[in-house]
Amino acid sequence: MKPTDLTCYQQVAAVIGEAYADYELQRVIDCEGCGIDESAKDVFNSISWVDSPQKDHFWNLIDEGKNPYEHGHEKTELNVYDPELVVEPSQKLKDAFKKADDMEFDKERSDGSTASYYELPEGATELQHLISHRNMNAQIGEIFRACYRYGLVSHSDMLRDAKKIKFYAQAEIERLEKLAQSDK
Repeated sequence: MKPTDLTCYQQVAAVIGEAYADYELQRVIDCEGCGIDESAKDVFNSISWVDSPQKDHFWNLIDEGKNPYEHGHEKTELNVYDPELVVEPSQKLKDAFKKADDMEFDKERSDGSTASYYELPEGATELQHLISHRNMNAQIGEIFRACYRYGLVSHSDMLRDAKKIKFYAQAEIERLEKLAQSDK
């Protein structure tokens, strides 16, 4: 069964978009004991939501036409992979990135009051906009997300978030150490 086979698919997609509807409904399809009723016409009656990975509050919000990601539910970053769009970078592009990595950039200095690097980019309305604006890699983005939601969501208590921050910080340290070793 695919998410698009569920009669509630359009209702979910209308609230959170097709990519997230595919993702969230696939999680339910893969869940043991969710009791999917393929014939139900709406979100509320189609699945045993209390047993779903997202729990019933997530689906109740969708049933009310509210985006659960705007009401405290964690929004997973989706990596949509389309092999047709993958292009091997040219040597010229690789050289340009290497040169940029090797350059020394003047870093902004702050007088301790305000600095432009604390200003929000124009049009930023959610955390993902900030992550993209700063071009954060996966580790830093996960740390940023965990810090922002620290202690606020039911599925992840403070200890779990702190461990997640530590895990991704260690992964970033290891990545940077490997880069430093390869540059020698």
